[in-house]
Amino acid sequence: MYKSIEEITLNTWPAEQSVLLNGWVLRTAAGYTKRANSVNPLYSAKGSLTDLTNQIKLAEQYYKAAGLKPVFKITPYIQPANLDELLADRGYTVVEPSSVRLLDLEDLATPDHRYEVQVQESLTEEWLNVFTKLSELSIENRSTLTRMLCASVLQQGYVLLYKNGVPAACGLGVIQNGYIGLFDIITASDQRRQGMAEQLLLALLHWGKTQGATTAFLQVVQANAGASALYDKLGFKEIYPYWYRVMGD
Repeated sequence: MYKSIEEITLNTWPAEQSVLLNGWVLRTAAGYTKRANSVNPLYSAKGSLTDLTNQIKLAEQYYKAAGLKPVFKITPYIQPANLDELLADRGYTVVEPSSVRLLDLEDLATPDHRYEVQVQESLTEEWLNVFTKLSELSIENRSTLTRMLCASVLQQGYVLLYKNGVPAACGLGVIQNGYIGLFDIITASDQRRQGMAEQLLLALLHWGKTQGATTAFLQVVQANAGASALYDKLGFKEIYPYWYRVMGD
């Protein structure tokens, strides 16, 4: 089941281009986020050590041709199982150890409505402007994100939270096969520790339930203690860890 979750995470956060290489999925999106610009070794990559080394080299060539540093996403389901060690031997370093977490939506808490929260089912200029400001997104990355989100045919929920009529937090939910994935959850830096993220998430998750989602998932960097504490409070449970291997300079 968890490997199917990994497939859904790839679908709900789309890349601009995906290339198959002997069971590996190579994704690119102009360098915006490691999720969309990395090798995902989900399926069998059979052969000798020489074959695997050549496959790694082919993947490296693909990313270099795209003007990107080669990055591999490492999960418990990578193929071959010893790929992490092979990459370490080639000088790849570990970055951003992260956690995939699930939440059953059956007994979801109810928002307390202390803030105004709106969920739109299509990308709006307002949502883009708020996310761009809160995340300090560059013009180039904003353009890439817009292309990625507009190209997806999956059901999306763009959520904005307002304090005194001013947007103070935002996020995105994407639904596939009964799962809602949570992305781009961010609160204005001067508005944190006021329960906004929790209320925004609850509103987004309830929207997901009305659209048929029964389970939520998210991916969080382990070093983000504040986000992890919030997800713990909401009842999210880790199902597996992952990290990235990035080619050294």
